[in-house]
Amino acid sequence: MLEFNEDLETSADYLRKAIPLMVQRGIPPTPYNYALWYAHVQGLNPELSRELLAEFPVSGSYSAKKSESLFFKYFIKNYLPNNPKAQNLLVSLVAQLARAVARNLAGSQQYGDSLREARQILEQASDPALIQETLSQLLADTRAVEGMHQEFQGELQSARDEVELLKQELARTQQRALVDALTNIPNRRAFDHALLRALQDPEAPTCLLLLDLDHFKQCNDTFGHLMGDRVLQITGQLLAGLRDEQVFVARYGGEEFAIIVEGRLERAVALAEQVRKQVSAIRFRQKPPASGVGTVTTSIGVVEARAHERPEELIERADRALYRAKSAGRDRVEVGETPAAD
Repeated sequence: MLEFNEDLETSADYLRKAIPLMVQRGIPPTPYNYALWYAHVQGLNPELSRELLAEFPVSGSYSAKKSESLFFKYFIKNYLPNNPKAQNLLVSLVAQLARAVARNLAGSQQYGDSLREARQILEQASDPALIQETLSQLLADTRAVEGMHQEFQGELQSARDEVELLKQELARTQQRALVDALTNIPNRRAFDHALLRALQDPEAPTCLLLLDLDHFKQCNDTFGHLMGDRVLQITGQLLAGLRDEQVFVARYGGEEFAIIVEGRLERAVALAEQVRKQVSAIRFRQKPPASGVGTVTTSIGVVEARAHERPEELIERADRALYRAKSAGRDRVEVGETPAAD
């Protein structure tokens, strides 16, 4: 990203270097042209300098459209969403509107000139033919302006359509950023947001379940990583079926999953036992010529949030409960300290 952090003396020196280069090439002193040539003499972006000099090597080579394109590329796009499709849509939209507004403004100015000229003629003219000619020309100019305004309205509608496309693309991008690609359930980032929201009301009971698939490395070593991925996908599908307004599920990382339950500990423990039984019912088989049937189990730690407990504290307690489930033989549910515990 281009940055301008120079002091006054250095900035003035860069400007003194940039202006002669612009004058030599007949480049108008617009703000974005200043920015481009200032960045060129600053020398921190060789790619910008190469492209700028290639586009405008000599006097007479200037093109406002090319200069505008370079400004969008090296300045505006740095501040757009990190999504190429969304970036291109937004840049296209801004450029389209800029051109439409410029044309509309130029046409309005020309029409204003025509009105002033017609007024002067009509105030002084006595020749009926000249008056008729002036009125006919004024009528033609009016129709041209009406057509221009209709075209402008069409471009505005087109811009609105592009805005809608942009909104949809940004929504899809945001959705993809919060979903685990393998299991198609919310990822760790989405979980962090959901847990923070759930703990905002200290009066509302909230529980957290941390699940870890038992001996998952052995599953990968025995049946292969593709089968391991399939086990994760099936587990994700199983958890996705539990979701409702009070149950949030996510892939926490690796072979770990998390469930946030808006409710008391008794409900969370019952849900944990349901998940444990459903996971233990999963069976998978290698394709011939290999043979063997695989099973998978899960260990689960369950805790209920204390009043004003921070997310990291709740996660740590759930993790300790999960560790106890592992240490006690796996394929079991362990409940952490109750909210009343010190």
